[in-house]
Amino acid sequence: MPQSMTDQDWEAQNGSLSPEQVQARSLCWCCRGNGVLFTAFGGVQRRVPCPEKCDNGKARR
Repeated sequence: MPQSMTDQDWEAQNGSLSPEQVQARSLCWCCRGNGVLFTAFGGVQRRVPCPEKCDNGKARR
């Protein structure tokens, strides 16, 4: 059985790009190009669709 990620590792998938890097790459400011947000609470890990309804992580123009 594969070892699961810690909640902290799970949420780290949201990325570490700065706002300037996100803008330079034309990525969505909210999900930073993932198309989803990674969230965890109490050991429950979820992928939530980007609330900005971006184009699969690309910035809307």
